[in-house]
Amino acid sequence: MSQIPKLPGYSVVIPPCLENKNLGRKQTLTYLKGYQHETPDIIGLMSSDGPARPSGSRIPAGTYCGSPKSAPGSPSATGLPKWVEQNGQVLRFFGYFQEAVTESNIENHRVRRVVVLYYLADDTLQVTEPKQDNSGISQGVFVKRHQVDKEDGSPFTPADLVVGRTVTVYGRTYILIDADAFTRTWYAEKMDQQLAAPGDYPGDPVDDYRQRFALTTAPVKKSNDLATFVEARLGKPSHLLEGDRLKQFLAQSGKVLRFYAVWDDRSGLYGDRRPYVVHYYLEDDSVEINEVHERNSGRDPFPVFLKRGPLPREKPRGATLIGRIPKSLCYRPCDFRIGGYVNVHGRDFLLHDCDAFTREYYMGELGYPSEALEPLQVAEAIPPLPRPALPPYNGYGTLDDSKQNCVALVPKPPKKDMHKLMNKDKIILRFTARMTPGSSVSHADAGRRFVLSYFMMDDSLLIFEPPVRNSGIIGGKFLERQRVYKPQSEEIYTYKDLYVGGQLEVFTRSFELRDADEYTYTYMENNKHIFIMADADAILSSLRVQAAGKADAVRTALIETDSQGVGYLAGEQLDQALSRAGLKFTRHQVISLRRRLDRDRTGSVTTDDVLAVLGLAPGQ
Repeated sequence: MSQIPKLPGYSVVIPPCLENKNLGRKQTLTYLKGYQHETPDIIGLMSSDGPARPSGSRIPAGTYCGSPKSAPGSPSATGLPKWVEQNGQVLRFFGYFQEAVTESNIENHRVRRVVVLYYLADDTLQVTEPKQDNSGISQGVFVKRHQVDKEDGSPFTPADLVVGRTVTVYGRTYILIDADAFTRTWYAEKMDQQLAAPGDYPGDPVDDYRQRFALTTAPVKKSNDLATFVEARLGKPSHLLEGDRLKQFLAQSGKVLRFYAVWDDRSGLYGDRRPYVVHYYLEDDSVEINEVHERNSGRDPFPVFLKRGPLPREKPRGATLIGRIPKSLCYRPCDFRIGGYVNVHGRDFLLHDCDAFTREYYMGELGYPSEALEPLQVAEAIPPLPRPALPPYNGYGTLDDSKQNCVALVPKPPKKDMHKLMNKDKIILRFTARMTPGSSVSHADAGRRFVLSYFMMDDSLLIFEPPVRNSGIIGGKFLERQRVYKPQSEEIYTYKDLYVGGQLEVFTRSFELRDADEYTYTYMENNKHIFIMADADAILSSLRVQAAGKADAVRTALIETDSQGVGYLAGEQLDQALSRAGLKFTRHQVISLRRRLDRDRTGSVTTDDVLAVLGLAPGQ
């Protein structure tokens, strides 16, 4: 201090308590066992005889392991950073949460099992759900790995995760019922805490339903395809799944049966009668079809019509478990005959000749007589040119567009009904529909529900399938808006075909209209001159004629349907009562009658009102 000059601004006044203190900056950044390490001078900063540490200051983080058992701020036993000392150490808990399920007659809630992972290296949390085969729901990571805060804003610590307690993460509550061996050991050693005994998962309504269903059904017989699929999954080589074909390959290598065939496709639009060559390879029972290019035919030369492979006799109904078509369903040499037809994926090929090797093979190996291998005459005389006529509608595009292409060389857009476009622009009739049960409708399709919308402006239909959770079927647009033609007809569906209880066949799919919205009912009743099913007066006249002479039967049916004796019929009880009485009607007609009698919109009608409108007094 004596060397400081006596000039203004150079005067230093040191408090007596700091005269003998070393206030120099010490080295705090070092390497410990190859890792960067920070060791702040805690003794100098927290000295009892030194100045008090300011309340707003803090000790640099990243130096201490932060073990839950140790006091906050105390260094680890090894001195290594926390992310090094506890690298790879993860606390794993098993738990579940209950998810509500609506619109299901099987379950009202679902138990979903989860695994909660707590990474000690960086205090991050992750929640995952083990994937279950054929569950129909999205499973996997629920909460990605990151530092998660509790509801009070503080981060989760191992003390918050205890077996038998609940954990709320982002509004979803998980119930922890078990932990793995490492987690239990870690809690016992680091936190002096013994975790509770493992708990049990609650019963799942779907599992109970499946168990009851399995007890009431006969055991399924194990098929060969299933056994082959299991063997393939277990690693059995593919060449052994269908038997060893090496012997056949060595014996028949290079031997090919050649047939000459024609395909007559003149029944279709722009169809023709074209020649082909069919090759059957005996070494692996595969079929190849090549196209014969004719001069001045107007067609590009595409030599291969069907790529070499197994040829099924008929279209497979579904993929097999092993992904291949069994040999028993494919063509064999005995199926090829001169004068016979070969079905090639829906196309009938007529075999009319074969080469010399094929003829010798059939006579020597299969014992065919020479008369059965004589070629057929397939040449036809050139027919006269037909008169121009409209071809039959083939189902592609619209019928109006097809007609315009046939009428004029330069087709014009078909004319539209501007009166309907202007006056019925926003009139849409909506019905709920389902697929009609039958042999072609599977069990899964029978439970699907659709919304059929009919646009009055252009007589087009739109079918939409509302998505149903956990159904296994992706909802959405089922049929694009378009005009739909009746089966085997050029007539489209119109408003006359739409009523509750009616059936529509849309591209080989049969739909039954089950119900309609309030706007549709009201619009049809206001326009009952074109919607005859919504004319309540017409159904009343018809029922009165049918009920004449059946007064006792009608009263008995109404009394039996009203089993509780309340004096009114609710829901579909009116339909049941009239059906018991032997009266004929449609469902839409009864709905119109019920809406006429139900003036207060209570959903029920009194039996006295029904007898009155039918012309039958209650006392008679």
